[in-house]
Amino acid sequence: MIKEEYFERIYNPIPEDLFVRYSDKLEGQPFYHTHNGYELYFLVNGIVNYYIDQRCYRIDPGTIIAMKPGEYHRVEMLDESIYKRFVINISNRYLEAHSTARTNLKDCFQKRFEDKPPVVVLSKEQAEELLVLYNSLLDLKNSSEYGQDVATSSYVMLLLVKVNLLFFNNKDNPPMPNVMPPLVDRTIEYINEHLLDTFSLDELSEKLYYNGTYISRKFKAITGLSIQQYILRKRIYLAQNYLSEGKSVTESGMLSGFGDYSNFSKIFKKNVGVSPKQYQKRVLD
Repeated sequence: MIKEEYFERIYNPIPEDLFVRYSDKLEGQPFYHTHNGYELYFLVNGIVNYYIDQRCYRIDPGTIIAMKPGEYHRVEMLDESIYKRFVINISNRYLEAHSTARTNLKDCFQKRFEDKPPVVVLSKEQAEELLVLYNSLLDLKNSSEYGQDVATSSYVMLLLVKVNLLFFNNKDNPPMPNVMPPLVDRTIEYINEHLLDTFSLDELSEKLYYNGTYISRKFKAITGLSIQQYILRKRIYLAQNYLSEGKSVTESGMLSGFGDYSNFSKIFKKNVGVSPKQYQKRVLD
């Protein structure tokens, strides 16, 4: 059972090194969020808009998406009566432990050929082949028989090898169109370029040549967050990375755009669920 805070807080720790789930309904966070691990998303049935940072892709069944830590994303169902998908979350530790000098299993997540999106549309045969592997993983997840852990790893390795080959072989295909509304694209771009700066909605309005209220409304309609909420999440995620690198709490806060220690510590704990020191201890131990 996933703890409730997995869905409610900015910090979305994957509860296991390998986490496999299937659902026929939209669940989780309906707003822009990210994870501390890698994610494979496989749409089995339905039509959705899949938002990734400044981009949006309208995807059909038989599409697989490989997300890396730190990429903000959300799913928007275009037909709420039909939606089936598999998701696998994998920790960096798990991928590194099972990769070799010849085969880096993280390639499908990290390598973006010519800035192409992390999206591959499968043929019917390819989709059916992956579906068999996903269903086998789900069966193993619910099994307590001898060898369950070894068999699970074997299926995961086979799946990841196949997915990596699919992404590599897709590098010469035309890129999928980006259907993100241009205003939201430009807003996210501006925020990312000025993440550590202090700017007002009026200043943003002057830069983008749109009314500030209109920008805010359009931004929230797409991301599910206000502009301030989005900035806060990005800064906290940045602080998490600095803390994970071993930087002090004070330095992590300053480098992430927070003015003073007490303010940073209070905001961090409210949104992540633990203090910066507690968070650092968890990730470094």
